[in-house]
Amino acid sequence: MKLSTRARYGLSCMIAVSRLSKEGEPASLERVSRSTGVSKRYLEQLVIALKHASLLRAVSGRRGGYFLTRSSEEIQLLDIVEATIGPINVVDCVREPDRCERADNCENRLIWALVNRKIREVLSDFSLADVASGERLEEICGELGADGDPGPCPGLLAEAEKEGILADEYKEKRGTSESCPRDA
Repeated sequence: MKLSTRARYGLSCMIAVSRLSKEGEPASLERVSRSTGVSKRYLEQLVIALKHASLLRAVSGRRGGYFLTRSSEEIQLLDIVEATIGPINVVDCVREPDRCERADNCENRLIWALVNRKIREVLSDFSLADVASGERLEEICGELGADGDPGPCPGLLAEAEKEGILADEYKEKRGTSESCPRDA
């Protein structure tokens, strides 16, 4: 299973708006586009869905752009993903058992229902603030590295620190400028 580009870019858009609109000015789509590498045309389509889900509000005018409708701490990643692609549903029979005549006796359906729930739980466990501030990157890297594979951890932590988005508390906790604790 793969989340669509729309879901990934929707999250990137929201992270950028969260960061760029911090100083009281709305985040223009031009600035969001430069920050994310996503075309302005694609972002125009995404913000329609994000506004419809009451995650963004638009400000018109020459200095117009977008603000979050509530604090980034109150917006869960699940809200963003479902605003862009609809409800998480790995197979149709999980949410709509009537679509399959074997749904009542299907052991496969139980597995897919569990996968749905786990995906929703992970996305609900993280707020936009967690991702935009970088405060939980170490926790995420620890999860990813539990099986011995650090995944994208070293590069992400180094890039986040270079961009200056890691919270001071997080930097102090690490007490180092290393890209990832496991790299030492």
